[in-house]
Amino acid sequence: MPVHFTLIESKETDTTESFFSENFLRARIDDDKPSNKEYDPILEEGRSESWIQSHEKEIKQNDLEYEEDVNQYITLMLAEMVNPKTAGLTNQYLVGTDSDAGQIAVDLKLESQKYQVFRTNADFLLFHLGLFSSESNILGDKYFDKGGWYYSSAACSLKHARGGRSGLSDVLEKLSLKFGKYVEILRYMKNQSSNYFSFHFKFSEEEIAQFQKQLAKEPKN
Repeated sequence: MPVHFTLIESKETDTTESFFSENFLRARIDDDKPSNKEYDPILEEGRSESWIQSHEKEIKQNDLEYEEDVNQYITLMLAEMVNPKTAGLTNQYLVGTDSDAGQIAVDLKLESQKYQVFRTNADFLLFHLGLFSSESNILGDKYFDKGGWYYSSAACSLKHARGGRSGLSDVLEKLSLKFGKYVEILRYMKNQSSNYFSFHFKFSEEEIAQFQKQLAKEPKN
């Protein structure tokens, strides 16, 4: 469920999903990385069955250029991270940036477990490199290959576990192919405002004072 919160400055109520969606999509536009830039929405329209069968690779490549599902995935993952019910949870499969999640996955028998290992660490790298690392602006493309490989491995394991391609495996494959692009969008989103993600990082002294003043006006239960 989306978490409702009140913006300190405007006093307007919003949901975390709406907040992240708006900021992520705005960053895409401002950073000249709009959604679906290379996607052809009418590629298959009016085509014969024989044409579709003979152009499977072209159709799949076009499908991979559709990014609305990726936008939703990233938005929902960010909203989940700041949910008080899940923010404190840790995952047994999470490894550090300089470690290899594949060393854990190789000892697991179930494809569903391998999928969880790779997806957990891929998501961690995506948001760590894009938002949370104090060195996010100077890391460049470090760990991009690893993040892309994690998502690719997660997609492969998920397809094996479910017996074929799915909407989620497609999203993971898209994140794999353009991992660096999405990290850069997150970095741009973070840098758009010095106060961005303030409910995750520390408030400034002025904001704390304003917050305390507002609390003092509220009736005590």
